[in-house]
Amino acid sequence: MVLGLIGVNFSCGGERAGRRKGSSLGDLLPSEYERIDGAVIYDYEPGTKIGDDFFGTIICDFENDEPGRCSHGGPVCMEYSNGDIVAFHTNTSGHNLDGWSEYAVSKDGGRTWDKYNKFKYSYDAYQKNPKEPAWVEEGLVTQQGAVVLFVGHFLKDGLICNTGFMRSDDNGATWTDYEFIDSGFANAVAVAGDTNYVLFGNLTNGPHVLYASTDDGRTWQERSTLSFGNDKWYGGLCVMGDGRLLAVAYDDKDEEHLYYCISEDDGHSWGGQKRTYLDKKIRDPQLAYLGGSYYLHGRSGHYGEGSNRFVLYQSEDGENWKNGVIISGEVDGPDGYNHNCIINKYNDDVPNELMVEYSIRYADRNTNEYVFFIRPEAKSRQ
Repeated sequence: MVLGLIGVNFSCGGERAGRRKGSSLGDLLPSEYERIDGAVIYDYEPGTKIGDDFFGTIICDFENDEPGRCSHGGPVCMEYSNGDIVAFHTNTSGHNLDGWSEYAVSKDGGRTWDKYNKFKYSYDAYQKNPKEPAWVEEGLVTQQGAVVLFVGHFLKDGLICNTGFMRSDDNGATWTDYEFIDSGFANAVAVAGDTNYVLFGNLTNGPHVLYASTDDGRTWQERSTLSFGNDKWYGGLCVMGDGRLLAVAYDDKDEEHLYYCISEDDGHSWGGQKRTYLDKKIRDPQLAYLGGSYYLHGRSGHYGEGSNRFVLYQSEDGENWKNGVIISGEVDGPDGYNHNCIINKYNDDVPNELMVEYSIRYADRNTNEYVFFIRPEAKSRQ
C-alpha cells in the first residue's frame, strides 16, 4: 500500500478520454474513462463520471429490486482462483444488523453480475436468531488459491463481535465449518506469499491485533498488537512495495489525518504510531498497492464540511498522500463502506487492476452497492 507529496495535485483533469485504436490500454476498457496519475479509473455504466452523485457499476440495486433494504454492511470483494470476482454485501432492513450477507458474482471481469446470492451460513444464522446475525466481514484468497472468509457473529446489538473463519478449496462451492478466532471485528486482510494476515479491531476502543496463517489459512495465530492508541478504530492493511506491512486506522476526533504504523518484520513488531494529512478527510480507510502506487479510499469524513462523499487518494510511498479525488458526490446519508481487491491475477493476457466496492445511499439510510476499476497505465506497470 505506500514521502514528501503532501499538497501535490492529484487531478482527474476533468476530461473524459475516449479509447483509441492501438492504445496501450488495449481494447478491454469501456469507451470512456477518467485519468489519474499513472492510471485510469472507469466503470461500465454509460454516462456516469467521477464526482456524480452515483459513480460505478451497480452490483446490488435494492432501490429498484427490493426497496427499503440496505447493502452497506460487510463489503468484501475477492477474485477467486478460477477468475470469478465475488463481492459480498449485506441485505438488511435499514442501517442496522437485521439481515444477512449476500454476494454478487462476475465471470467477465466485472462487466456483468449475477446478483443476490445468499451466503448460506449467514442466512441460516439469521433464520435461527435474527438478533444475533453472522456476516461476512473480511476475506482473502491465499497464494495457493484457497478462499478464507472471516465471519462475525454479532451479540448484544452489535456491541460484541465474535469472529471466526470458514475456508473453501473449491472456489466457494463448499465451506469448512466455522472456527472461532477472536472477539473483535475483522478490519482488513493482506497476503504476502505463503503468509496470510487478518487485522482485528473494535468499534470505538481497544487494541488492533494482527493474526497470521502460514498453512494456507487452515489455522491462525496471534502475531502482534499494533502501536495504535486504543481510541483508534476501523482499519486498513496492505503489503508495501518493499515487503513491509502498512496498517492504518481512524480517529473520529481527527478526520483530517490518517493514522498509520509500519512493520519491517512481517508483523511481529510495529514502529510507532504516526499521522499524515488528508485534504478531504477519511473514515473507514482501506488500502491497496498496485502498479507502483498506493491507493487509499473511504468516506470523506463523517463530520463537517465536505463529509459523507466517497474519496480516493494516491501516494508514491504510502505515508504522504496527494489531494483526494471525490468519486461519488452524494452527501445526504451515511454511505461509503468499502473494500477492494486486485483482479485479473489469473489471466496473463490482461493487466492487473484494482476493483473498489462501496455503498451509496439511495433513500433514508438505505444503500445500493457499486464497483469501479483502476488500471495502471503501461508505464506504471513496468
